[in-house]
Amino acid sequence: MTRGLAPRRPLSGGALNPVVRSILAVIVGMLVAFVVIGVIEAIGIKLYPPPRGATPTDRESLKALVASMPLAAKLCMLLAYAAGSVAGGWMAALLAPRAKRMHAMIVAALLFGAELMNLMTIPHPAWFWVASSLIYWLGAWSGAQAGGAGAEPRAAAA
Repeated sequence: MTRGLAPRRPLSGGALNPVVRSILAVIVGMLVAFVVIGVIEAIGIKLYPPPRGATPTDRESLKALVASMPLAAKLCMLLAYAAGSVAGGWMAALLAPRAKRMHAMIVAALLFGAELMNLMTIPHPAWFWVASSLIYWLGAWSGAQAGGAGAEPRAAAA
């Protein structure tokens, strides 16, 4: 031990600082959501491949691609968003030290922000805007419930 310095002690019980744990809960929730969305979208692309010559870097090509996509392919995308937001919300709630639902809804807000950028870049039908927007919030809320947010004690009314 060096003179004048207090010995370093691990955090109480070896647990992470609650602020660090909150940040990690959201980051891991986002990673889980992205992986789930990516896997289901990859399956959707195998089931409903884009036409030959579709260029993902050309806005007009993407616009034509989305317009020509069968309904089942669009529903597969919504399924990916739903499963990803449920999984991400669940993971964030599971890892959060407290305010589990809030952590899941932060994941929903980040996913929703990414989706808004996607929707503004690539034209989609109006019903898809509404459905995808609702799916992120409802999915993350459901994931939070499954991750234990419904079991949190409520503050007593004053």
